Amino acid sequence: MLVDELKRTFRRPRNLVVLGLIALVPVLLGVVVKTLGHSGGNGGGPPFFSQLTQNPVFLSLVALTTMETFLIPLAVSLIAGDSFSGDASSGALRYLLVAPAGRGRLLLVKVLSALLYTVVAVLLIAVVGGVTGAVLFPIGPIVTLSGTTVTNLGGVGLTLEAALLVAVSMFSIVGVGVFVSTLTDSSAAASAVAVAVAVVSEILGQIPQLVHIRPILPSTYWGSFVDLFRSPQVLHNVKLDLLEQVVWLLAALSAAWFNFRGKDIFS
Repeated sequence: MLVDELKRTFRRPRNLVVLGLIALVPVLLGVVVKTLGHSGGNGGGPPFFSQLTQNPVFLSLVALTTMETFLIPLAVSLIAGDSFSGDASSGALRYLLVAPAGRGRLLLVKVLSALLYTVVAVLLIAVVGGVTGAVLFPIGPIVTLSGTTVTNLGGVGLTLEAALLVAVSMFSIVGVGVFVSTLTDSSAAASAVAVAVAVVSEILGQIPQLVHIRPILPSTYWGSFVDLFRSPQVLHNVKLDLLEQVVWLLAALSAAWFNFRGKDIFS
Protein backbone atom coordinates (compact mmCIF):
# COMPACT_ATOMS: atom_id res chain seq x y z
CA MET A 1 0.00 0.00 0.00
CA LEU A 2 2.85 2.38 0.84
CA VAL A 3 4.62 1.56 -2.42
CA ASP A 4 1.48 2.33 -4.40
CA GLU A 5 1.02 5.62 -2.57
CA LEU A 6 4.65 6.59 -3.18
CA LYS A 7 4.26 5.83 -6.88
CA ARG A 8 1.20 8.05 -7.02
CA THR A 9 2.97 10.82 -5.15
CA PHE A 10 6.16 10.84 -7.20
CA ARG A 11 4.49 10.24 -10.55
CA ARG A 12 1.86 12.95 -10.23
CA PRO A 13 2.74 15.71 -12.73
CA ARG A 14 2.10 18.54 -10.27
CA ASN A 15 4.43 17.01 -7.69
CA LEU A 16 7.14 16.55 -10.30
CA VAL A 17 6.75 20.18 -11.33
CA VAL A 18 7.19 21.25 -7.70
CA LEU A 19 10.40 19.23 -7.46
CA GLY A 20 11.64 20.78 -10.68
CA LEU A 21 10.90 24.32 -9.56
CA ILE A 22 12.57 24.04 -6.17
CA ALA A 23 15.61 22.37 -7.78
CA LEU A 24 15.84 25.35 -10.12
CA VAL A 25 16.32 27.83 -7.26
CA PRO A 26 19.92 26.89 -6.34
CA VAL A 27 20.80 26.86 -10.03
CA LEU A 28 19.46 30.38 -10.49
CA LEU A 29 21.15 31.52 -7.30
CA GLY A 30 24.50 30.17 -8.46
CA VAL A 31 24.19 31.67 -11.93
CA VAL A 32 23.26 35.08 -10.54
CA VAL A 33 26.18 35.11 -8.11
CA LYS A 34 28.57 33.87 -10.78
CA THR A 35 27.37 36.50 -13.25
CA LEU A 36 26.89 39.52 -11.02
CA GLY A 37 29.16 38.69 -8.11
CA HIS A 38 28.11 39.07 -4.47
CA SER A 39 28.68 41.55 -1.70
CA GLY A 40 28.96 39.09 1.16
CA GLY A 41 32.56 39.86 1.93
CA ASN A 42 31.61 42.13 4.82
CA GLY A 43 29.53 39.42 6.48
CA GLY A 44 26.22 40.59 5.05
CA GLY A 45 23.52 38.27 3.80
CA PRO A 46 22.42 34.88 5.13
CA PRO A 47 24.84 32.46 6.83
CA PHE A 48 27.55 31.13 4.47
CA PHE A 49 26.78 33.78 1.83
CA SER A 50 30.17 35.43 2.16
CA GLN A 51 31.78 32.03 1.43
CA LEU A 52 29.47 31.09 -1.43
CA THR A 53 32.12 31.19 -4.16
CA GLN A 54 34.76 29.34 -2.14
CA ASN A 55 33.35 25.80 -2.30
CA PRO A 56 30.34 24.07 -3.93
CA VAL A 57 28.82 23.05 -0.58
CA PHE A 58 28.18 26.67 0.32
CA LEU A 59 25.72 27.07 -2.56
CA SER A 60 23.71 24.19 -1.12
CA LEU A 61 23.79 25.75 2.34
CA VAL A 62 22.78 29.22 1.13
CA ALA A 63 19.94 27.68 -0.89
CA LEU A 64 18.70 25.79 2.18
CA THR A 65 18.93 28.92 4.31
CA THR A 66 17.02 31.15 1.91
CA MET A 67 14.39 28.57 0.97
CA GLU A 68 13.63 27.21 4.43
CA THR A 69 11.52 30.17 5.47
CA PHE A 70 8.96 30.04 2.65
CA LEU A 71 9.63 28.06 -0.52
CA ILE A 72 10.23 24.71 1.16
CA PRO A 73 7.17 25.06 3.47
CA LEU A 74 5.14 26.02 0.40
CA ALA A 75 6.30 22.96 -1.52
CA VAL A 76 5.59 20.47 1.27
CA SER A 77 2.25 22.14 2.04
CA LEU A 78 1.09 21.47 -1.51
CA ILE A 79 1.77 17.77 -1.08
CA ALA A 80 0.47 17.39 2.46
CA GLY A 81 -2.66 19.42 1.71
CA ASP A 82 -3.47 17.13 -1.20
CA SER A 83 -3.04 13.90 0.75
CA PHE A 84 -6.73 13.36 1.52
CA SER A 85 -8.35 16.35 -0.16
CA GLY A 86 -7.21 15.21 -3.59
CA ASP A 87 -8.82 11.82 -3.15
CA ALA A 88 -11.95 13.40 -1.68
CA SER A 89 -12.41 15.78 -4.59
CA SER A 90 -11.89 12.99 -7.14
CA GLY A 91 -14.27 10.63 -5.34
CA ALA A 92 -11.56 8.06 -4.67
CA LEU A 93 -11.61 8.59 -0.91
CA ARG A 94 -14.95 6.88 -0.41
CA TYR A 95 -13.53 3.68 -1.87
CA LEU A 96 -10.38 3.93 0.23
CA LEU A 97 -12.47 4.35 3.37
CA VAL A 98 -14.24 1.03 2.87
CA ALA A 99 -11.08 -0.84 1.87
CA PRO A 100 -10.06 -3.69 4.22
CA ALA A 101 -6.68 -2.03 4.89
CA GLY A 102 -8.27 0.15 7.58
CA ARG A 103 -8.31 3.87 8.20
CA GLY A 104 -5.37 3.88 10.58
CA ARG A 105 -3.13 2.24 8.00
CA LEU A 106 -4.39 4.59 5.29
CA LEU A 107 -3.57 7.62 7.44
CA LEU A 108 -0.11 6.24 8.20
CA VAL A 109 0.59 5.58 4.53
CA LYS A 110 -0.48 9.08 3.50
CA VAL A 111 1.68 10.66 6.19
CA LEU A 112 4.74 8.57 5.37
CA SER A 113 4.39 9.41 1.70
CA ALA A 114 4.24 13.15 2.44
CA LEU A 115 7.21 12.92 4.82
CA LEU A 116 9.33 10.98 2.32
CA TYR A 117 8.48 13.50 -0.39
CA THR A 118 9.65 16.25 1.95
CA VAL A 119 12.97 14.51 2.57
CA VAL A 120 13.51 13.92 -1.15
CA ALA A 121 12.65 17.52 -2.02
CA VAL A 122 15.11 19.00 0.48
CA LEU A 123 17.88 16.56 -0.41
CA LEU A 124 17.30 17.47 -4.07
CA ILE A 125 17.97 21.12 -3.25
CA ALA A 126 21.22 20.22 -1.51
CA VAL A 127 22.40 17.90 -4.30
CA VAL A 128 21.52 20.27 -7.13
CA GLY A 129 23.15 23.12 -5.23
CA GLY A 130 26.33 21.10 -4.77
CA VAL A 131 26.49 20.02 -8.40
CA THR A 132 25.80 23.56 -9.63
CA GLY A 133 28.42 24.93 -7.25
CA ALA A 134 30.97 22.41 -8.53
CA VAL A 135 30.35 23.61 -12.09
CA LEU A 136 30.44 27.33 -11.31
CA PHE A 137 32.90 27.73 -8.44
CA PRO A 138 36.32 26.36 -7.45
CA ILE A 139 36.71 23.65 -4.85
CA GLY A 140 38.44 25.55 -2.07
CA PRO A 141 38.71 25.15 1.69
CA ILE A 142 35.56 24.66 3.74
CA VAL A 143 35.79 27.04 6.68
CA THR A 144 33.23 26.58 9.45
CA LEU A 145 31.51 29.41 11.29
CA SER A 146 34.07 28.95 14.04
CA GLY A 147 36.97 29.50 11.65
CA THR A 148 38.17 25.91 11.53
CA THR A 149 38.62 23.97 8.29
CA VAL A 150 37.03 20.64 7.42
CA THR A 151 37.77 18.28 4.55
CA ASN A 152 35.67 18.35 1.41
CA LEU A 153 34.25 14.94 2.25
CA GLY A 154 33.45 16.14 5.74
CA GLY A 155 31.79 19.24 4.32
CA VAL A 156 29.61 17.15 2.03
CA GLY A 157 28.60 14.96 4.96
CA LEU A 158 27.69 17.98 7.08
CA THR A 159 25.69 19.46 4.20
CA LEU A 160 23.65 16.27 3.86
CA GLU A 161 23.06 16.28 7.63
CA ALA A 162 21.92 19.90 7.36
CA ALA A 163 19.53 19.00 4.55
CA LEU A 164 18.03 16.15 6.57
CA LEU A 165 17.57 18.49 9.53
CA VAL A 166 15.81 21.05 7.31
CA ALA A 167 13.55 18.26 6.04
CA VAL A 168 12.66 17.20 9.59
CA SER A 169 12.01 20.87 10.42
CA MET A 170 9.16 20.72 7.90
CA PHE A 171 7.42 17.79 9.60
CA SER A 172 5.22 20.14 11.63
CA ILE A 173 3.94 21.75 8.43
CA VAL A 174 3.37 18.34 6.87
CA GLY A 175 1.35 17.31 9.91
CA VAL A 176 -0.81 20.44 9.76
CA GLY A 177 -1.36 19.96 6.03
CA VAL A 178 -2.46 16.34 6.45
CA PHE A 179 -4.77 17.24 9.34
CA VAL A 180 -6.52 20.02 7.43
CA SER A 181 -6.69 17.74 4.41
CA THR A 182 -8.95 15.41 6.39
CA LEU A 183 -11.32 18.31 7.03
CA THR A 184 -11.94 19.49 3.48
CA ASP A 185 -12.09 18.27 -0.10
CA SER A 186 -10.21 21.36 -1.29
CA SER A 187 -6.50 20.72 -1.69
CA ALA A 188 -5.89 24.43 -2.21
CA ALA A 189 -7.55 25.31 1.10
CA ALA A 190 -5.63 22.65 3.03
CA SER A 191 -2.33 23.73 1.51
CA ALA A 192 -3.10 27.39 2.17
CA VAL A 193 -3.74 26.72 5.85
CA ALA A 194 -0.45 24.83 6.19
CA VAL A 195 1.46 27.66 4.51
CA ALA A 196 -0.35 30.20 6.69
CA VAL A 197 0.74 28.35 9.83
CA ALA A 198 4.36 28.57 8.69
CA VAL A 199 4.13 32.26 7.77
CA VAL A 200 2.22 33.30 10.90
CA SER A 201 4.64 31.33 13.06
CA GLU A 202 7.58 33.24 11.60
CA ILE A 203 5.80 36.58 12.03
CA LEU A 204 4.87 35.90 15.65
CA GLY A 205 8.41 34.74 16.34
CA GLN A 206 9.71 38.21 15.40
CA ILE A 207 7.49 40.11 17.85
CA PRO A 208 9.42 40.87 21.07
CA GLN A 209 6.28 40.98 23.20
CA LEU A 210 5.52 37.36 22.27
CA VAL A 211 8.88 35.99 23.28
CA HIS A 212 7.23 33.61 25.75
CA ILE A 213 5.38 31.69 23.04
CA ARG A 214 8.37 31.29 20.73
CA PRO A 215 9.30 27.83 22.11
CA ILE A 216 5.98 26.40 20.89
CA LEU A 217 6.05 27.95 17.41
CA PRO A 218 6.97 25.42 14.70
CA SER A 219 9.46 27.76 13.02
CA THR A 220 11.36 28.88 16.14
CA TYR A 221 14.37 26.66 15.54
CA TRP A 222 14.38 26.70 11.76
CA GLY A 223 17.90 27.49 10.70
CA SER A 224 19.43 25.58 13.60
CA PHE A 225 21.29 23.46 11.07
CA VAL A 226 23.92 26.20 10.83
CA ASP A 227 25.10 25.10 14.28
CA LEU A 228 26.37 21.90 12.68
CA PHE A 229 29.06 24.06 11.09
CA ARG A 230 30.55 25.23 14.37
CA SER A 231 33.53 23.71 16.11
CA PRO A 232 32.65 22.24 18.48
CA GLN A 233 29.10 21.71 17.28
CA VAL A 234 26.38 23.44 19.28
CA LEU A 235 23.44 21.04 19.22
CA HIS A 236 21.11 22.61 21.80
CA ASN A 237 18.83 24.27 19.23
CA VAL A 238 19.07 21.26 16.93
CA LYS A 239 17.72 18.99 19.67
CA LEU A 240 14.95 21.47 20.49
CA ASP A 241 14.01 21.65 16.83
CA LEU A 242 13.77 17.87 16.55
CA LEU A 243 11.69 17.67 19.73
CA GLU A 244 9.38 20.45 18.60
CA GLN A 245 8.80 18.89 15.19
CA VAL A 246 7.97 15.52 16.72
CA VAL A 247 5.49 17.11 19.13
CA TRP A 248 3.80 19.13 16.38
CA LEU A 249 3.63 16.13 14.06
CA LEU A 250 2.16 13.83 16.70
CA ALA A 251 -0.37 16.46 17.79
CA ALA A 252 -1.48 17.13 14.20
CA LEU A 253 -1.74 13.44 13.36
CA SER A 254 -3.72 12.75 16.54
CA ALA A 255 -6.18 15.44 15.48
CA ALA A 256 -6.23 14.01 11.95
CA TRP A 257 -7.00 10.53 13.28
CA PHE A 258 -9.72 11.85 15.60
CA ASN A 259 -11.45 13.41 12.60
CA PHE A 260 -10.62 10.75 10.03
CA ARG A 261 -11.83 7.77 12.02
CA GLY A 262 -15.41 9.06 11.73
CA LYS A 263 -15.14 10.27 8.14
CA ASP A 264 -18.34 9.72 6.18
CA ILE A 265 -17.77 7.29 3.30
CA PHE A 266 -20.03 9.49 1.17
CA SER A 267 -17.76 12.55 1.60
